[in-house]
Amino acid sequence: MESIYERDGYQLIEGAISQADLQPLRNDINEQITLHARELVNQGKATDLYLNLPFGKRLVALHQEAPLTKRSWPTTAFNPSLYPLINHPAIIDAVEAHVGPDITFVDYLVRPKMPRSESTAFPLHQDSQYYGKASQHAHTVTVWIPLVDVNEENGCLFVIPGSHKWELYDSARDENSNMRSFVDVEARGTPIPIPMKAGDILLFHNMTFHGSKVNHTDGVRWSVDIRYVRTLGTQATSSTEQAGVEFMFEKMRNVSLHAAMVVRGDGPRWSLEDWQRETESKRAARGTST
Repeated sequence: MESIYERDGYQLIEGAISQADLQPLRNDINEQITLHARELVNQGKATDLYLNLPFGKRLVALHQEAPLTKRSWPTTAFNPSLYPLINHPAIIDAVEAHVGPDITFVDYLVRPKMPRSESTAFPLHQDSQYYGKASQHAHTVTVWIPLVDVNEENGCLFVIPGSHKWELYDSARDENSNMRSFVDVEARGTPIPIPMKAGDILLFHNMTFHGSKVNHTDGVRWSVDIRYVRTLGTQATSSTEQAGVEFMFEKMRNVSLHAAMVVRGDGPRWSLEDWQRETESKRAARGTST
């Protein structure tokens, strides 16, 4: 019998992660905001660190003084708090149900969706439009985790059920570097909103059309997306899929800011220290700052 994920290309799991498990990442985000604020104050671009404002409001106050252009927060400072989430049993169990027992983490992105920001509104897209054509044959599961409650007002995700069974649509980047399909995908399927509570997780296929609209609230919609693939050389069922998996590993080797890491099944298991060391080595080899 076809599972919900197999039928629709996505699966919502409510209450998968406790608030206690999410709090270390929120704390690290707050620390990064403090560092960002100190830099702005030192440059004379901000007047306050806004330490007394709640999570979700500090960056807004800073943004009003010095507009933020980041669409994600790429830093290894989040690795200690992300490592337990990347390896979280509830997440890995959910991913295993769809890709099998040999699983490798390949990337994560911490995203602040700023209020009324068009640049952080993502048009409906397939992740393989960003990865490259060959990636359509490599099953990549994104686990999307909101750090605050999300709804249509502050920019929850929209998905088109069943669109993972469509072909890969031709697309190109717009002025905000977002991929836009050359045809109107909503003429073929209707996107539906996925409101979520902090602690819920959403899994979706790399071919599933998804996106988010403008955040119309006065707070930041913080989220993190974590990506997993089948471990290279363990489970591919055809030469086409194997080539797709190899393509994704090569793509992530060149693009991801983090070292790929086996999280279940065959292959070396890394401690946080191992992963930090491998990630720093990768960045040093690429000349990428932390």
